[in-house]
Amino acid sequence: MKKVKHLMLVSLSALVLFTGCSKNDSPTAQETNTSANEKPKALKVLYATVEAGSEAIIDAAKKYAQQTGIKIEVNTFPYNNLQEKVFSELAQKSDHYDLIAIDTPWVPKIIQHLEPMTTYIKAAKPESLQLNDFIAKAFMDTSVFKKDAPQLNPPQMNEINLDQIVSSGFDIWSLPIQSNVLTVSYRKDLFKDPKNMEAFKKQYNRELAVPQTLDEYLDIAKFFTRDTNNDGKIDLYGTTLMGKKHEANFVDFKSFLSDFGGSIFDANLKPVFNDEKGVKALETYGSWINQHKVTPPGVLTYTWDEVATVFGSGQVAMGMNYHDMKLDPKVKGGETGYFVFPGVDNGGNVVRGPHFGSWGVGISKYSKNKQASYELAEYLTSPEVQKGYLKFNQHVTRKSAYDAAKSLSDPLLKEYYQVLGSSLSVGVGRPRITNYDQVSEAVQIVVNDYLSGKKDAKTALNEGAKQVETLMKQAGY
Repeated sequence: MKKVKHLMLVSLSALVLFTGCSKNDSPTAQETNTSANEKPKALKVLYATVEAGSEAIIDAAKKYAQQTGIKIEVNTFPYNNLQEKVFSELAQKSDHYDLIAIDTPWVPKIIQHLEPMTTYIKAAKPESLQLNDFIAKAFMDTSVFKKDAPQLNPPQMNEINLDQIVSSGFDIWSLPIQSNVLTVSYRKDLFKDPKNMEAFKKQYNRELAVPQTLDEYLDIAKFFTRDTNNDGKIDLYGTTLMGKKHEANFVDFKSFLSDFGGSIFDANLKPVFNDEKGVKALETYGSWINQHKVTPPGVLTYTWDEVATVFGSGQVAMGMNYHDMKLDPKVKGGETGYFVFPGVDNGGNVVRGPHFGSWGVGISKYSKNKQASYELAEYLTSPEVQKGYLKFNQHVTRKSAYDAAKSLSDPLLKEYYQVLGSSLSVGVGRPRITNYDQVSEAVQIVVNDYLSGKKDAKTALNEGAKQVETLMKQAGY
């Protein structure tokens, strides 16, 4: 999952951070080849740019180099270039990189090229990693896979139990370093306006407050979709969606689908997103655009980038995205707030399923410095280091880091971290398949077909399920 943040992009060239060395003092191959018990002179890290919070990781790597005397070189690439680079390096069985940033959907394709971390974790001091400090749902989705059957989901657990993971035939393949989840940013100034509060209560017979369900969310979106200039043109809309044929479209639909208790596949990897729950989810999603018209007219061209722009400009009352969107200072009286993606009331229990996706740091199977690489991964994901990531707005993966965020001086950032942590605890990850990109695209197409009025929801989803079934057979499932 790409994380959209307004940070300075790092160039495709390597960012090299060495203790007492200049950028040009790149370590030689001889420097990086060491025995298992010998501390290496250098470690090389292949990492993402803003998608996985490169600023925070580069800062931590520099501190690690200063503490250990090990030269750390961090090479950063934007998402598509990084994916290409990771797959290429591993396919060539190259020992150039020791530690690698891994987006969760890549794991089924590259797991045979990764070094399992379980033995390293067991050999370390129990207090060293503090396994149970990770958010369990994010950790299990990001890090725990079965080598010969990576499509299988690990056992569910609220507290991470290493013995149970191993006895179930699973291993730990990375440590979570960044987790993105769908959250909602909203115009708190509009919600707090006394006139809006009075008018909403009169119309809906309840208080204007953060919505808990999709139905409540729609009511608020309809209420705020209006002509504020009295010129006959709607200039404020209730919400954003991401309707373009794009990965953003797929995970948008998947979030609605999870709310309704549905899923992309069943336990046997048969596509089931075209069942009754899937149709209801897609029709609900589409009705916001075509029936209730609570989204801006360009919504079928939106991905996470456009959503951030539209929300920032004050054109919508609420907006969904994978980072903390903020209002432009030019928006008069604007005040931002955040809340967890709403769910569906299932007999008094609100079911929520915001999509989430995490980045992990894993060890290349071909590294000559596996023990040292594990120690660096442990450091980069450690409780104290993750607390330091808060100043970079990093989407941390440890409970203690979220506890630390409660003491932040910035009330807006404090609120966002509270919502982010709560959202991760109920989030739903991606299918664990080798052909994820193909399956995502197939669903994107039929969702867009429905949204653009080419097909009804049932027909579109049936066609999509048939296409996905063919893709799965071709992939050997």
